[in-house]
Amino acid sequence: MKALRIHIRVILALVLRESRVRHGRSRAGYTWAIVEPVLQITILTLLFREFRGGTGGGTEFAIFFATGVLSFNMFKNTAGYVMHAFEQNRPLFNYPMVKPVDSVLARVLLDVATNLLIMFIVISFQVFVLGAPGPKHVPLMALPLFLLASMALGAGLSLAVIRRFLPSILNFYHIIMGPAFFVSCIFYSMSSIPTRYRELLAWNPLVHGIEGFRIGYFAEYSAPDVDLFYLFTWVAVLNCFGFVGEKLTRFRQQ
Repeated sequence: MKALRIHIRVILALVLRESRVRHGRSRAGYTWAIVEPVLQITILTLLFREFRGGTGGGTEFAIFFATGVLSFNMFKNTAGYVMHAFEQNRPLFNYPMVKPVDSVLARVLLDVATNLLIMFIVISFQVFVLGAPGPKHVPLMALPLFLLASMALGAGLSLAVIRRFLPSILNFYHIIMGPAFFVSCIFYSMSSIPTRYRELLAWNPLVHGIEGFRIGYFAEYSAPDVDLFYLFTWVAVLNCFGFVGEKLTRFRQQ
């Protein structure tokens, strides 16, 4: 238990350090990390509301879009942030109590907490200001978000391990995440596309996380092709590869 308490204190100290290093350079500090994405998403949802207002579905589509882009960004931002953990925290690994995995866990905690706060602000604005429907089943929303955050941990850690041998993997990640924005059911539901394309989209684990999140948010949302066990499989594989790979390749950090 003493070792566990020390380990937890190390991770929390790293979280505080990461927040200062990442956001301490601007006067707004951590506040700007919240305000910037909130403004971006709010402007986009307002535009969707105005453009679709004539059809009577502006508000509903705005919250539909928000649930998609918020959950997608949580995975994308967290995985990308974790990927740089080893390189940017290398001097700290000279301390015996600080392990490379600690820096990864600290970044996951900080970025997931930031994205959850952004999600809360954006959804609250839409519900109380724009009159959008509120969430119906919070526990059902929490499970897909937890799986997406866990997959972001595994993906970011796996990419960090690969970067020890192949630094250009960062470019590949950005190339992949660009098209992923359009094939992850952010603008549309999985059930609204033809069956042959739906079968292809089903291979994308982000689709199951985003659509699973919507199942919990909306009262009568239909997404029969969602398979959270498939998403969990990705979580297990990526985290296994990441944690085992980090231990086996730790010599590259020395």
